[in-house]
Amino acid sequence: MIDPEKIDFTLLPCVDLSDRNTMPKAAGIYFAIDSLGVIQYIGQTKNLNQRWRNDTHHKLVQLEGLGEITISYMLLDESLLEEVESALINWFQPVLNGVGMPVPLLDGMDMICRLPQLMEARGINQKQLAAATGLSPTTVSKLYRNQLDRFDKNTLLAICKYFECRSINELIEIVE
Repeated sequence: MIDPEKIDFTLLPCVDLSDRNTMPKAAGIYFAIDSLGVIQYIGQTKNLNQRWRNDTHHKLVQLEGLGEITISYMLLDESLLEEVESALINWFQPVLNGVGMPVPLLDGMDMICRLPQLMEARGINQKQLAAATGLSPTTVSKLYRNQLDRFDKNTLLAICKYFECRSINELIEIVE
């Protein structure tokens, strides 16, 4: 089984979304990755070239709307596609796979991450914040879009330290 933590996306073969017709005619898992390095969608197919040929992919319009997208892929035996795809989606939780969406808490309560407001006040973007804090662009993006349902202590501390928050309430707000 593939360990998602050990995937180095810089070593995977990739094509720009506009060059998707050049993908190999082989089975594999593919990752649609935006310009910040955030995985927006993960899929699997028995034929990468056929899956992305023409304008038939069901997520193509959404991906094109995100700007610069790269399709990275790993070739796999067809018998492993379902299991590996499921594990990778569970690990990375790409938004366009229908996961990573904000989950309501108890009876009408929710947690809102105030990262967009903090970043706007500081005049920085997600890529700059990731570089300044050492956090992954995926983590910053999920926090920015309020798409985490678990918060890592070190992640919260890194962000609070960067923005000089005196309380976690400056970063996260509970609303009804």
